[in-house]
Order: sequence, then C-alpha cells, then structure tokens
Amino acid sequence: MNVVPALKWFHNWVGFFISLAMLIVLTTGVYLGSSDMLKRLDDKGQQYQPLSIEQKAQITETLFERYPKISTVKFPTQYTPYIQASARGSNIALDTDLNELSVSKFSDSPVYSTVFWLHRNFLLDDFGKYFNAWASLLGGIITLVGVYLWWRVRKGFRLKQSIPTNTKSSSLVKSHIQLGLFISIPLFILCLSGFLITYKSLWLGAMNSKPATEISFPQSQANNWHSQLQTAQNIWPDSQLVSVAKARSRKPQKPGQAAPIYNLQFDTHSDVWLRAADRISINHQQGTIQSVLKHSDRPLSGKLASFVRPLHDALNMPFGYVLFITSVSVVGCVILTFSLVTFYRRTFKKKPKRS
Repeated sequence: MNVVPALKWFHNWVGFFISLAMLIVLTTGVYLGSSDMLKRLDDKGQQYQPLSIEQKAQITETLFERYPKISTVKFPTQYTPYIQASARGSNIALDTDLNELSVSKFSDSPVYSTVFWLHRNFLLDDFGKYFNAWASLLGGIITLVGVYLWWRVRKGFRLKQSIPTNTKSSSLVKSHIQLGLFISIPLFILCLSGFLITYKSLWLGAMNSKPATEISFPQSQANNWHSQLQTAQNIWPDSQLVSVAKARSRKPQKPGQAAPIYNLQFDTHSDVWLRAADRISINHQQGTIQSVLKHSDRPLSGKLASFVRPLHDALNMPFGYVLFITSVSVVGCVILTFSLVTFYRRTFKKKPKRS
C-alpha cells in the first residue's frame, strides 16, 4: 500500500472516531480553562504585600495547627495576593491577618467536578482514564499526519480561508486545514502531555533526578519554622519563598515512622514561565535539609519532565498561557466539528439518485 493513501485513510477514518472523544476533551477543557482564568482574576479584595520570613514562619505554624488536614500553605504573590491553605479537593483563602476570605471544596461544585471528570476519564473511572490517554496520543499523531499531508501539497497559507464563507464541505475543509495548521504544535503538545499525565512513570523519575554532587547544608532548630525558613532563605537570598507543602508519600504514615518531609518552593525568576520550580526539602522535626534543587540545575530530561503537567493545565504558569491553551481548545473544537460534518457528508450521507 502506498504510504500517502494509507496516511489519508488513517487521518480520515481513525481521526473521525478519535474526534468524537477529542471534542469532549477540548470542550470540557475550554470550560476548565475559563474557570481557571476567572479564579486567577479574583483577588479576593486583597492587595499584594510582601511578607518577612518571620511572618511566613508564623503563618505556616498557625495554619498547619489550625487546619490539620491541609497539605500546602501558599504565601501571597503579585499574581495571587492572598494566603492559601490547601488540601486535596479543598482550598481556603485568607488575608494576612489569617481571617478566612473564602472556602472552596471540589465536591461543593457539582458542575465543575462533573466537567473535570468528564475531561479526565469520560466519567468511566480507570477505563475512561486510559482510553482518554490513548485517544490523546492518537490525536497528537493524527495532528502530525495532517501537517505532513498538507506539506506534500502545500500552496502557502490562505488567511481568508480560515473562516468559512458558507456551509459547503469544501469551505469547511479549507477552514479545517488552515486553522489546524495554526494550532498544530500547541495541540500536539496538549495531546502528548495529556497522555503523559496518565502514564506518570514515563517521566516522574526524570523530574526527581538530582545533581550528583553531595553538599552539606547548615542545621536549623528542630520543630522551629522560623529557623528553618530563614536557613532555606539564606541558601537562595535572592529567591522568593512562595509555599510550604508536605511531601506526598505513596504509603500512609504509621505511628513511629519517619517524620514527613516538607517542600519549600521558591521563585528565583518571576518573569519565567514556570513558577515555584525551585525546591528545598526539609525534615521539620529534625531541622535538617534533605535536598536542594533549582530548576536550572536539573538535567535536560528533568527540565522537560517539569513542564509535562504545566503545559497541559497551566499549573504555575502565567495567566497568558491559560488564555492561550484555552483559545487553542476553542479553535480545536471548531476544526473538529468541521471535520466531523464534512466526513459524515462525504462518507455516510446518501447522495440523491439521478433521474
């Protein structure tokens, strides 16, 4: 079989069935991205005020005692000017006096939670999760195949063809091609990162890789947040401490087991894409620093792995990136709709018999 006809068959037929799944994923992605943007625009009536290490230590100690179930304390930044105490599925916003501004729980928003799980696994638990992952991977491959097929017969871009002039299949196909070319790279990245989020074992090891050299760090006072945060800040004096979080353990801690490790996350360069990417891990009960890792010190594989989730859901990325991938999802919904309509017309719709 000739390669080009085979690729056309793959792009059309496999693309038709994958488009049904991808249309659900992209539509829900538009909703989730829009919700994220609205959340980021809500400053809770607060203005950003830098906090001293002493204030951050007091906030950390108070919130972990007040809310035993929380896992993360985030300090105000110019992007989010209020304090956050977060647990899995819930978030509490507070002012600098630790008065509660709002409490949001994932379970309290049935529409959002339904859309989220529809996006994640089509409401089909593990089967839907893995089906979604492979559909995303196939969607990325179909995108690349489409670009290749266009390249073989390319005649340049036609901006005026991006918006269809009528509902005829020829006009919809031209729009599908033009818009698809514009978003091909970001759409491929969204598809690939969606696949990798499900199969974490392919990249988590690279992200957790550390420099080979062993360095000794100063000892802090045991069970003393001020001493420990100050020691960490002294290591990176020009960086901004943005959060303190309990490191996740795959196995539940039992009485008598080792104390949990806390990750102190820093912003070294506030103008780069990925924020809170530098981390110091510390044993709070002992006051010992376990590891120190800047994003810039990671190997290339670790740097790439650090972007897997942020590139997909804009975690710790600027507002502009959320707007960008949400716009890509909108355009993706449009071109998938055009392709479904034209493919159905040309393949399944019966043509009227000539008299």
